[in-house]
Amino acid sequence: MASLSFLTRSFAFSLLAASLFALLPRPALAAADDDKAEAKDEDEPKDEAKDENDDGKGGKDDEKSEAKGDGAKGDDDEAKDDDEAEDFGHMGQFGIRAGLVGGLRMVLRYDDSPYCAEPDPLKAANNQRKFCGHMAPFAVDLGLSFALLDFLEPFAWARLGLGAEEQTDTNPVRIFGAGLRLYMTSDAMFKIFIEPAVALEFEKGRGTQAWQANAPQYRRDFVFHLAAGPQVDFHKNFGAFFTGGVTVGIVRAIHSSLELALGVQGRFP
Repeated sequence: MASLSFLTRSFAFSLLAASLFALLPRPALAAADDDKAEAKDEDEPKDEAKDENDDGKGGKDDEKSEAKGDGAKGDDDEAKDDDEAEDFGHMGQFGIRAGLVGGLRMVLRYDDSPYCAEPDPLKAANNQRKFCGHMAPFAVDLGLSFALLDFLEPFAWARLGLGAEEQTDTNPVRIFGAGLRLYMTSDAMFKIFIEPAVALEFEKGRGTQAWQANAPQYRRDFVFHLAAGPQVDFHKNFGAFFTGGVTVGIVRAIHSSLELALGVQGRFP
């Protein structure tokens, strides 16, 4: 009985010791597990922040790409606007222009043509000067036009003298006609044009007695006009031009004007 009691007590102490041994590491392991869990919890915000940073970076990249795309589109639009702004063609526009004209007149008279210089009272009518040259009085050229095409602009034309021509005893010039302006590089700001035209000349003589010796005939004259020059369009609706040209008549006398003109032109709509 004593031996059995001893064994029983020994076995009980062994179980108690084993139980204590098994129970001792659990707090440490739990603490370690808690530490790992806390560390994991701390890492999760970092991962979330990293994800947020990645998302933010991706968003910035997207915004950058969109901004780049918008910038490229804006550049294209600006380039397109510049191209449109640089188009100075005038097809479909009406035009009105005015210019100041001056030049050198040369006259080859017929026998019944008006004298082209002050007559010499000591000479017979048929012995007066046949060929003369002198400065032409200034005149104003007016034109009304419509551009059928950018390069093709028919116009009605008038020349109104600002003073009488004393050498031929003629009233201020009155010329009315029509013509065409033909433009080169018609859609550019700076362009060159040529300007053929025909017209009728209507002014009469002043009746000064000294010029009446040959009974001069101030017939209605037929006039050819040709000029060329540059035009600068400061705006699609406004420009300035300069021309050099010649105007020739053949009925009243064989006469011509070598002339220069400076003017402005407005267009609408």
